[in-house]
Amino acid sequence: MQDACGQLRKTDLLGSWQADHAELTSMSLDTYHFYRTGRFVFNPNAYNGLNRIISIVGRYSINKDSLFLIPDSTEELIGGYPIRSMITTLSDTWEITDGKIKMVVCKKKIKQAAIIERIQNEQAISIDNQKYYKIEE
Repeated sequence: MQDACGQLRKTDLLGSWQADHAELTSMSLDTYHFYRTGRFVFNPNAYNGLNRIISIVGRYSINKDSLFLIPDSTEELIGGYPIRSMITTLSDTWEITDGKIKMVVCKKKIKQAAIIERIQNEQAISIDNQKYYKIEE
């Protein structure tokens, strides 16, 4: 799981990692998906019915205790309108309906750094002190 120095390797991240809980529900919490190709997808908490960013897509690498993320595009909900929903979300019971999902290329590709650590005795990691549990290989 770690190299001789105790650092995470890129292969240790492969799969899907959900914030806060290892259990899957009807919608996901903040989730990272790391792929063998060096690509990542981040999906924000689906319980926020007013969230217009559906995903952030880009490249990742690891160096020692740092995770480097370079977003190159987003999937965003464009248009639509807010309605009261039957589902309680993080935004009270508001959600956006009738929007269109559009891929938006980032005008600047900025390398973002985060501190990453393995959490001992758990199938979990910490990214900038936020705990993520492995939910899928």
